[in-house]
Amino acid sequence: MFYAFKSAEIIDVLSVSAINLILLVIYCLLIWVCIYKTSWIIDKLKLDKGFETENIELNFDSTKIISIAIIVIGGLLFIDNIPILLKDFFTFFQQKVLFKDYPKSGWIIFSFCKVIIGYLLMTNSFGIAKLIEKQK
Repeated sequence: MFYAFKSAEIIDVLSVSAINLILLVIYCLLIWVCIYKTSWIIDKLKLDKGFETENIELNFDSTKIISIAIIVIGGLLFIDNIPILLKDFFTFFQQKVLFKDYPKSGWIIFSFCKVIIGYLLMTNSFGIAKLIEKQK
């Protein structure tokens, strides 16, 4: 869109706008089909054929489900902040300044704390799940 508006030719702006509008309509239709027409998708893809039983029994303990959710949240927190922390450390060592004079020192500490919290959530998920279940 930026380059179309930068060139200032009306044909470029209209073509890019038309393509974006068509893509938006396609995305909205796909979301509508996936949410409201699931039975149609199941019938067309024949997802209900070939199973011996109709019922699927899931016997999970709620503590295990909470533990899995905590592991996923901790993993996302850990994986999301490792690159940020490493980038900030890299720029800090490139500039060779004192930590108190570095303007992003607070963000380094914040990213480090988020990495540690993510790691602790992943490694101690079962204990945290028991604590949540006990409070419930």
